[in-house]
Amino acid sequence: MKFMFSSVIACLALAGCAGVGATGTGTPIMNSDVDIGQAAPGAGLAFGKIDTTCGVAPASLGTAVASASGYTVYDSKPTSTAPRAHYVDGFTDGCLRQFTAALVLTGDVQTHEGVRYQASNTRPYSETDTAYEVIKGKYCGAPSGQSCGAKIDALGRRTVFLTAYPSFSDSDNWVEYLLHEGVVADAGAER
Repeated sequence: MKFMFSSVIACLALAGCAGVGATGTGTPIMNSDVDIGQAAPGAGLAFGKIDTTCGVAPASLGTAVASASGYTVYDSKPTSTAPRAHYVDGFTDGCLRQFTAALVLTGDVQTHEGVRYQASNTRPYSETDTAYEVIKGKYCGAPSGQSCGAKIDALGRRTVFLTAYPSFSDSDNWVEYLLHEGVVADAGAER
């Protein structure tokens, strides 16, 4: 599944992005349209798709299972290991984002950098890796492939990775969502 990779490349090539705002003001540095679709609660979205869901009663979200960087992930059936609806709040438009997964993990920017910048990591950059480099570069002034440095804690307060898996175990593919300053900055599939 391909998401917004061409827009990230265009963003890098032009050294600017649509939605670029002043850093540190709560304005997103980068935004995508991967969540442009509207979905009813419990819509049964295909794995990898993330859509906007508005007007959901908090009691119908399920259980809050993770909170990080201003976002909360809700699991509609937390005792299940089957793919099911998950919801995320913390977006500037006041709506939720909905996706289907069997397992969801959060990842902070410090861990991302620690893994991504290891010399032994030869895995090609994903769409979300590339988007993070754009955000980090504008926010921290750090070149691609180098740590954010002293501003990493501030960047991490409103930037987080969500990784969704289609099965609870033995999954060799996943989808990663990069959330930043109240928007979905990008999404990408790994195989």
